[in-house]
Amino acid sequence: MKNFIVIMALAAVFSRLDFDSAVLFLTGASSLEELDESTLQHYRDLSLRPLDINAAGRSRLLSSGLFNAFQVASLLDARARSGDILSYVELGLTDGFTPEYAEALKPFTRLVSQSPPGAPRKDKLHHDLMMRASARENDGHAYAAGLKYKASLGETAEFNWASRTTYSDQKLEPGTLSAAYYGRRWLGKVVLGHFSARFGQGLAMWSGFSMSHYSSVNSFRRNGTGFTPTASFTPEYCGVAADFNLGRLNAGAAYSFDGKLPMGYLSWCGRSFSAGVSGSSRSISVDFKLGLKNTGMFGELAWNGGPAALAGVIWTPAYASKYGLLLSWVDGVPEAAAGAGLKGFDAVAAISGRQFRAMARYAPEIAWGRLLFTPSLRLAAKKTDAWRIEGRGELKMTLGGWNLNSRLDIVRCKSLAWLANTEFGYTSERFRIWLRGTLFCVDKWDDRIYVYERDAPGNFNVPAYYGRGWNASLTGAWKPSRKHAVYLRLSYVEYPWMTEVKPSKAEVKLQYRLSL
Repeated sequence: MKNFIVIMALAAVFSRLDFDSAVLFLTGASSLEELDESTLQHYRDLSLRPLDINAAGRSRLLSSGLFNAFQVASLLDARARSGDILSYVELGLTDGFTPEYAEALKPFTRLVSQSPPGAPRKDKLHHDLMMRASARENDGHAYAAGLKYKASLGETAEFNWASRTTYSDQKLEPGTLSAAYYGRRWLGKVVLGHFSARFGQGLAMWSGFSMSHYSSVNSFRRNGTGFTPTASFTPEYCGVAADFNLGRLNAGAAYSFDGKLPMGYLSWCGRSFSAGVSGSSRSISVDFKLGLKNTGMFGELAWNGGPAALAGVIWTPAYASKYGLLLSWVDGVPEAAAGAGLKGFDAVAAISGRQFRAMARYAPEIAWGRLLFTPSLRLAAKKTDAWRIEGRGELKMTLGGWNLNSRLDIVRCKSLAWLANTEFGYTSERFRIWLRGTLFCVDKWDDRIYVYERDAPGNFNVPAYYGRGWNASLTGAWKPSRKHAVYLRLSYVEYPWMTEVKPSKAEVKLQYRLSL
């Protein structure tokens, strides 16, 4: 069995996941349309400035959202015993990790070995500046602009500033400002300015977006990041936060000037069991995680305007095989979900007093020499007031830097709706270009189809297609050097086959990134 794991780990070295696939694996989402702007921004920021696993402390590792408490404890123990982790093969064989998980971490992390065990590191100051401008013609002109700046001193300190205007709001605000210092030993971190708070399974304190449990077995269990600085354009809290390491104990407190809200938590993490209590002046919760051989159990009991509870178990009997069960009681509504995840296959079904949802997805990888085929079939059903049945077929073909992707969506709810697109692209180290064409026929708003669109880093683009028409878009990136990058997106949507007149929409986006 050990030799099999080693072989799988070595295979992972030669099959690096792309950004989209890695995000789906780590979040547990079955498609990028299920995520929100801040989540995609977070992973995009990590891809542009990857986390140094060998230099980051406990609080920094947890704040990244890439690891759970057990994995962080295992990483710190491995670094203390053997020094820096030198490869993703080694990371995949570390307790709490698998070769598949290590592969998914590649776009967002780096393994830098600069010092022998115990020797001090020299942190370097990095600057990242992004500026973007866009214009849209849709029965009138509209303009928008945005700016994001990040300064980081290795994994010791960071400063974030993000500000933007939108097509509907032209008022320029100071935006999001946050600064953080990550300590060593007893001091975890101190955060000033805007921050997020995520604890337990999200029943009491989980700021921002919280994905549903219907995507895959990986989405059943959440990993809280604690108090973390944020560069989101829509932050929830603004004030001061800090946490402290006291051996296996971890404690933290925060105060948000928005809403005059005090918050705090206390947690304990052992080799196979962790538990914590967290709360604010509005809520309180107790959560736990238990890791046994091939089995993980988790749960949370909370009061957040009313009682809420959640418990689940995930069983992993063999490599690339995972089964899960989740039970919850939130807002007085009981719910049960069950799922299975095998290599290339995911299925989840959930039923509550309000709705029924089910999803199954099959996506194998087929290699033929240098040509890689990735067909995908996704079926989903949802019933609240009425049934919504969704079918999606995708085919991706890759040959070196050349890519061809096709997709067909069919939806049946109020009526029959469909969408089809084809995308052709070329990617290299310094140049990327994608051309996409889309046809759609969606007569009812309840039948709308959401589609993730390629865009410049930091842009969230998941439009809802409604009406009868076509769309064409061109997305490109040019990196003349390590310091500079330019991104361009052109798109046009027209509705020529509708009985009611609907104005066309044209948009152009230009973005520049400076990295020093």
